[in-house]
Amino acid sequence: MSGLFATFNVAKRGLFAQQKAIDVTTHNIANANTEGYSRQRAIMETTRPFAMPSVNNAIGPGQLGTGVEISIIQRVRDEFLDFQFRNEQSVMGTYEARDKFLSEIESVFNEPSDKALSAVIGKFFDSWQELSKQAETSNARTVVAQQSNALANELNHTYNQLQKIRVNTQTVIKDTVFQLNNYLDQIDSLNQQIMNVKISGQEPNDLMDRRDLLIDKLSAEFNIDVKKKNFYTIDLNPSDVENIPGGGEKLLVRKEPNYAVSRFSYINGIEEVKNDAGKVTGFKINYLKEGDSNKPGKEIMINFNPPIEQGKSKEVKRHIDECRVIWADEEGNAYVDKAIDISNPNDLAMLDKKLGLFKPSNGSLQGYMSVQKDVDNYEDQLNKLAKSIVFSVNAVHSGESEASKDDMPFFVNKDAFKLNPDGSIQVLGEEEINASNIAVNTKIMDNVMNIKTGVGDKPGENDGKRALAIAKLRNTLYKIQNIDLSQTDRQKFIKDLTGGFAVDEELGVYTIQSNVNGMTIDNYFKDTVDTLGIQENEARRIVGNQEKLLSDFEQRRTSVSGVSMDEEMANLIQFQHAYGANAKIISTVDELLDVVVNGLKR
Repeated sequence: MSGLFATFNVAKRGLFAQQKAIDVTTHNIANANTEGYSRQRAIMETTRPFAMPSVNNAIGPGQLGTGVEISIIQRVRDEFLDFQFRNEQSVMGTYEARDKFLSEIESVFNEPSDKALSAVIGKFFDSWQELSKQAETSNARTVVAQQSNALANELNHTYNQLQKIRVNTQTVIKDTVFQLNNYLDQIDSLNQQIMNVKISGQEPNDLMDRRDLLIDKLSAEFNIDVKKKNFYTIDLNPSDVENIPGGGEKLLVRKEPNYAVSRFSYINGIEEVKNDAGKVTGFKINYLKEGDSNKPGKEIMINFNPPIEQGKSKEVKRHIDECRVIWADEEGNAYVDKAIDISNPNDLAMLDKKLGLFKPSNGSLQGYMSVQKDVDNYEDQLNKLAKSIVFSVNAVHSGESEASKDDMPFFVNKDAFKLNPDGSIQVLGEEEINASNIAVNTKIMDNVMNIKTGVGDKPGENDGKRALAIAKLRNTLYKIQNIDLSQTDRQKFIKDLTGGFAVDEELGVYTIQSNVNGMTIDNYFKDTVDTLGIQENEARRIVGNQEKLLSDFEQRRTSVSGVSMDEEMANLIQFQHAYGANAKIISTVDELLDVVVNGLKR
């Protein structure tokens, strides 16, 4: 009797095991197209056999098996491929971000084009060349005024478009900070669920798939380190943790649920604080907790002791502005809870650490931060271009190397003016002029006869020698690249960055001499455009290479973890036949028991 019941139990276990294997196969087929899903397989093991021969057990021909059971439902995953994929995903994130915004900068410059800035510069100098031939006509003067105005407007427009790209980049950084904090909260929650399921003795395969998918997405934002802990939990932190302020926690996700973790917040405001002398004594930093616009954080004060000049302040402010992401606690509160004192504004690395700026070495965040730096550089180059045009044209137009002696500058800062007692507006000339505020003097736009074209210093002259001298500035060599945007004025520009201010022996007017170590205005702008093209081509090329590399890694991951319908259908048939065979055994045992129980009566 015990033999038949033992056979019955073996078949029953086999039936249940094959049923569970069919369930796992069905689950795989159902999730064949689910993002991040890893195929599962039911691992079968023999159950414990009857005991070894002993005092209490009769000696037999050998151990008698008791059937099969599912020992574990295993998730098929290659962790080394995950590690490789995530490292390359971070690189991909960097250059995807750069490619996106550098292509927008290329669209702003729109070179080469007959409507782009280089063409407008060419038309500007061409108009002076024509004016030199017919200085007595108002038509030629009007063309000069209008082409000059077009040049100023194009510089204004290009600068403003770069500013818009900067604002857009910062908005994307804020949204990215909000999103990655959301990822971290989800990963942390899944981490705890996985531990609870594992402690209960089950396999949290689907939960681990969801966590791995989120980690993959997080790796595109910045480079990460993942450390495995027991019960399938993980500790997660960025690879770049050097700027965490004292007392801050480097882990973003951890196994222990009641211990501190970090998050990131977004700096949305940087305001200068000045003393009565106009020197900058510090900054007021405002931030949004976890990048959430509805959760403003506590104001952070940065104090400079001693105070610093405006030029240095702009440099430090730009350094903070190009990052905008700070380390924070799990509630989004910045780790900086008191005023920061900076005695050496040149030590930007110390400022980073005291403020807690997060600067990843790879990932989309790093890409967006680097684009902000590129935008700043292109704005600087545009400002240097504008200053070189203004200083050189104004100097030759007026015959003066000092702006204070120029009674009618050709180009002026449209934002630099003051009200006279009689209510009229006095334009202050070149003060703090750059690409954003350059304009043609309204006195010239209102009356083109005020343009100085001849050897004398009076407007309305008939000879065109001064106009020709301005046209020849197109081929003059300046050290434009060495312009100090915070300190250079007309006099310093001519003294330090040109070959000097002297009378042209042929024309008889004061003009700017070439500096053999300099470059022309056209070539300087061409170099700027060429640099942009090289940067964009590099970003596009690396994105293409990374797409191929990630595609290869994804194929390899899919070959290991992906669901093959052919394989699953073959398994299904195998388990179906095994299920039917076990059912047949049960049916046979049932017939045998019927013979034993009912057949012995006869």
